[in-house]
Amino acid sequence: MDEETLTIGEIAKLFDLPTSKIRYWEEKEVFTPRRNSNNDYRTFNIQSSIELLDVIFYRNLNVPIQKMKHFNQLSPESIYSILNDTEKEVEEELANLKNKLVGIEQRKRQLEELFVLKKGDYQFEKIEIEKIVPVDMSSPEDIQIQLEYLSNFTLYKDLEADSEFQMGISVTLDYQHQQGILWEKDLVERKYITCLLECDSEDFEKSNLTNHLDTLRDEGYKINRVIASYLATASDETNEPLDYYKGWLEIEN
Repeated sequence: MDEETLTIGEIAKLFDLPTSKIRYWEEKEVFTPRRNSNNDYRTFNIQSSIELLDVIFYRNLNVPIQKMKHFNQLSPESIYSILNDTEKEVEEELANLKNKLVGIEQRKRQLEELFVLKKGDYQFEKIEIEKIVPVDMSSPEDIQIQLEYLSNFTLYKDLEADSEFQMGISVTLDYQHQQGILWEKDLVERKYITCLLECDSEDFEKSNLTNHLDTLRDEGYKINRVIASYLATASDETNEPLDYYKGWLEIEN
């Protein structure tokens, strides 16, 4: 009884592969199909199909072509070594993917907070920031803090000093910084009202802060300081880019 075989077109269709890929693997000596002795056409039996599936498996793991030359002639030890190396690479990829997921969750939380603040309701809230230091773009440590969580980028304004917004990063109380401290949480229990601060991307002073201050002053509050942590950059209704911040307004009744 003749052994049942398939043509390259049939095996390509069965395995959902382009025939060009099988020919390429043959050219690189990764896989060598059998040949019909009458017409020299490639033929695939059960054994060659198993070998081809093995090649597909390892290529799906991104094992380099160079490592797979004459793959069916490699020793078990060599194949194990390839799997071991590939396992380490996959573990690194998984760690990178997990970091990406953490980043996505952080950005989603920032946007969700923006959505809540956008409703315009003022809320009393404890400030989450412990200390703000001036941002130093030449400092790898400062840049790393910003990269870890973009909301660490912070704006600070002391209204009593009539100053402009100062750029900083929020850090822990024990963080030492050569350029000093812009603001630090003290032992006095202070009250803060949160709001959505919208700033021109090129000029922080072009913002909706005055609207918030006027509204709260009309309600009898005195505002001493403004602290704002970055949420997102996006366009407004006029398609102009804006920087959105969660603002904490330090108040006195």
